[in-house]
Order: sequence, then C-alpha cells, then structure tokens
Amino acid sequence: MPNFKHILFPVDFSQQCCNVAPYVLCMARRYGAHVSMLHVMELPTGAYPGWPAQAAVIDFQAMADERKQRLDSYLRNEFAEVATTRVMREGDPAHMITDYTQKEHADLIMMPTHGYGPFRRFLLGSVTAKVLHDVKCAVWTSAHAPETPAPPAGYRHILCAVDFSEKAAPLIVWATRFAREQGAAVKLVHAIPAAQPPDGIDIEGRKFRAYLIDVSKEELVRVQQEAGTNLETIVEGGEVAPVVRRVAEEGEADLVVVGRGVLQDFFGRMRTHVYSIIREAPCPVISV
Repeated sequence: MPNFKHILFPVDFSQQCCNVAPYVLCMARRYGAHVSMLHVMELPTGAYPGWPAQAAVIDFQAMADERKQRLDSYLRNEFAEVATTRVMREGDPAHMITDYTQKEHADLIMMPTHGYGPFRRFLLGSVTAKVLHDVKCAVWTSAHAPETPAPPAGYRHILCAVDFSEKAAPLIVWATRFAREQGAAVKLVHAIPAAQPPDGIDIEGRKFRAYLIDVSKEELVRVQQEAGTNLETIVEGGEVAPVVRRVAEEGEADLVVVGRGVLQDFFGRMRTHVYSIIREAPCPVISV
C-alpha cells in the first residue's frame, strides 16, 4: 500500500531529470520520505582489459571526480529542505538502479522515460524499460512528451487502468488509498481490443461489441465488490493504450495508475500494454 519512505531518484543531469525534480520533491514532502539521488557513470565500451591503448587515453579518475562534484551540487538548493543522500556508482545504469533499490529498500522510483523527439516518442528508454521489468517496487514515470510539464500541484484526478487478472482488485485498493492520501478522485478504465469499432457499417458486429461491453461492466462490478469500492467506471472498445490516453485527456487526469506485476510473469504477457500506456499517457504514470 502507498507509504513511501524512501524514494530513489536516478539522475543523469539531463533536462528531463530537472523536469522530474519538482514531482520528486512534491512526493517526498507529502510522505516525509528520504530521497536517494543516484547517478550511474556508465564506462565506455573500450574500457576493459585488452584495449590498453584506448583505456590509456581516458582518465577515469578525473571523469569520476568531475561527475561526483556535479552530483554534489546538482539541484542542491531545490532539495535543501528534503533529507537527501547523493550516491554515485559505476556500471550499467539499469542494473545499478535495480541493485540499489533492492539493497537500500527503496519503495518508489521516480524517473523520466527518455523518449523525447519526433521519432523517439514511440520508444521507451532502454534503462526505464529494464527498470520497469526488474524491480518490484512502484515506479513513477514522467509524461512521455516533448513539452516541459507544468510544476506539480498535487494529484486531483487519478485514472486507474484495470484488466480482469487476479491482481485487479489489489490494484484498485492501492489506487483508492493513494487517491485518498492525495485528496484526489479516482476513476477506473477498462479497454476491450476485441470491441474496437471498425470503419463503415457493421450491424452484427455492433451487437457483439455491446455484449462484450456489458459483460465487462458486470465483471468490473464483481472486481469492485472484491476491492470494497464503488468507483466510476469507463469501458470502451479499442486498443488499451489509446483508450487510456483518450479517457485521461477527456477527464483531465494528472496521474495514471497501472498494474505492473505481471511483467515478471512467464513471457511478460502484459508488457506491451504497460509500456505502451507509459508511452502514450498525457500525464505521469505510476506502475505498481
């Protein structure tokens, strides 16, 4: 359940990280959480035994010293009133983030998606993707868009994307408690790819889509009974990520909550939906 006491904020000194910083501060203040600001220095591919000529050209100690100094001063004024630990590691960023999360018991990771640009909008940063797959704690990711986000003013409209797996009810409970802590309203959305309306006239198909939507609404009632909630629900035909994006935009959602636990299941059967929701959401996404 939401009770964040240790927030991990991986930083690479990019503008995207600067954009995420106000959200980290907002969350840390809300929960009185400690923030670990982690920078991972990824060694050049030539820096390994067998490449002595190239390795000799690179002054790794000077590089590490420069990074350490930059980390010590990075966002110093902004985080002055929040308990913050600054840590530098060397190696693969995704592995180091995962390792630090496990060893230091971070319960929330907050990071940008790193997919900006006219083409990279359709890509999820490789580090972010690996972290989403490997860690067990909640992960907050920024809106996957080139525009600089507005400073956070807390969350007021939360959209929870649900399926009908055995983890749906716990996810709804998590989202409801988080919304209560934030003073926010929460809605549920469920998308049915098989009920996506085709182009043109399709009378028989329309009846079948209506049937699928009715069945899904009944199933949502059952899941909410299990969760002990009675939230507003939106059920639409269409691919998952576009439906979630459209409903979030229409409802002016400032946060999307989605389950990520099945990423660790055999073949990661929900991976595509989670990644695509993060890519297309018009607001930050927290996956649990």
